[in-house]
Amino acid sequence: QDPNARIILTTYNTTLAEGLKADVRALDPDVVIAAKPGDVGIYVCGVDSLAKGVVDNSWSYVNAAFPTVFGRSGVVGPQRTSSFAVWRDVAATINSGLDSKLATPGFLDSEYTSVVLANRITSLEQYAKVARPGRGVRLSRPQRIAVWNLVDAYRRQSEMDETLSFPEVLALAAEALRIRAEAGEGYLADHVIVDEAQDLHATHWALLRALAAEGPNDLFIAEDSHQRIYGSPIVLSRFGIKIVGRSRRLTLNYRTTAQNLAFAVGVLSGAQYTDLEQAEETTSEYRSARSGPEPQLIGCDSQVAELQKVADLIKSWLDDDAVPESIAVLTRSQDERDRFVRGLSERGVSVRAVDRSAASPGQPVVMTMHRAKGMEFSRVILSGADDKHVPAQVALRGVPEEERAEALLRERSLLYVASSRARDSLVVTWSGNKSELLGTTG
Repeated sequence: QDPNARIILTTYNTTLAEGLKADVRALDPDVVIAAKPGDVGIYVCGVDSLAKGVVDNSWSYVNAAFPTVFGRSGVVGPQRTSSFAVWRDVAATINSGLDSKLATPGFLDSEYTSVVLANRITSLEQYAKVARPGRGVRLSRPQRIAVWNLVDAYRRQSEMDETLSFPEVLALAAEALRIRAEAGEGYLADHVIVDEAQDLHATHWALLRALAAEGPNDLFIAEDSHQRIYGSPIVLSRFGIKIVGRSRRLTLNYRTTAQNLAFAVGVLSGAQYTDLEQAEETTSEYRSARSGPEPQLIGCDSQVAELQKVADLIKSWLDDDAVPESIAVLTRSQDERDRFVRGLSERGVSVRAVDRSAASPGQPVVMTMHRAKGMEFSRVILSGADDKHVPAQVALRGVPEEERAEALLRERSLLYVASSRARDSLVVTWSGNKSELLGTTG
């Protein structure tokens, strides 16, 4: 409606953003793709890259944001892809007195992002009083003091290394944009569209709210709480995002068949989910526009037998003239992905492992369930769906008892995501004992 509108289209990561950009161009080849945020047209970018771009191009406001976010001045150095190693070192060297079940990289990193950075906390006094909605573990005052000692040590380490985590960059970008708007310089966007919103954490939402002024059509959010495979539920009202009573539920699935949808929904059976309005999410009324074959569930006596079965399946599909790149094998971990790539190659099936790069034509692909998010294939094999790999024990190890249910929910959601990647044929294989998460699916 407005040819001069500045629109930002963003999602969880760069790979998904590139897919969105291609889709936008397919829908309208003449659409203006903006070169940078703030330009007229549609700027498409992963949300973390968007934050880095804001920080790199807003030095004066970033400098002003440092004291508000960290309680000190600073410089923006290289970004750490993971903070777990730093948290692990801090917990091992600082005698904080925090219970070992809480002094874990997973809990500390989540607490730092969801509570400390989200609320721009710079002192123990602030942290001792702040509300912690959505956090599964209740903390006493002595526990908060212990956590803050570790946070303080973590920040000192980051200052010495001159490095920042991605959540820290996001928090800086959000605060810089807020200061920029207060200075009368306006906002970077008129409208912001967010896809895969269920996987965004607190500092993502702080940034998104700061991109556009509150008003009609300021934020459009697409999410499926059943597909939340990262982080924890977020209360959006904390960030000035008012959504209660403004949502619309979509129930018609165009990607997969009714048979595959029934299988995927069966994975969710018995679990409780909430949407971004904190209302109970349901799968009732979910339906598909298409019909197809029933999913196959194949149990094998050994990993060797499972590899052979997967190889035979792929060969039969290729003999039936299936497009090679329309076939995907999905695994729970990268180790399992690599094992299947080697095993299939040894059995005469040439496949390609897909990590960060996009899939190329000519070969079936093997990737983790996480990597398959946002993608679709004609034929999908969920491999290694046994009780040793699904749920992944590493995802549950060290998780506080109060947060274990949420961690298990993410594992169930991951299997749901993987199941719903199949447009036509879905096959689930395992060796030994079938995963408990397959439950009522057969």
